[in-house]
Amino acid sequence: MSDSRLSPGADFDPDADFVYDYYTLRVGGLVFAGIIVFLSVLLLAGNKLTNCGKPKVRETISTSQNGHVVTSAGHT
Repeated sequence: MSDSRLSPGADFDPDADFVYDYYTLRVGGLVFAGIIVFLSVLLLAGNKLTNCGKPKVRETISTSQNGHVVTSAGHT
């Protein structure tokens, strides 16, 4: 009384009952893509967001009369 499904000669497909859940796969893919797009926009616009639209202060470097290097902020 052996079970013919478990015999070595029988065709047994363990994935026969496997079905993709396309809705969950699609929602997961869209969430992943949205996170990637959000992070890339954040990365590209990061400098503008940290400065809140303020222009960068550009320092000019010049030499004073005694030969010291002086920036526009007055640091030597």
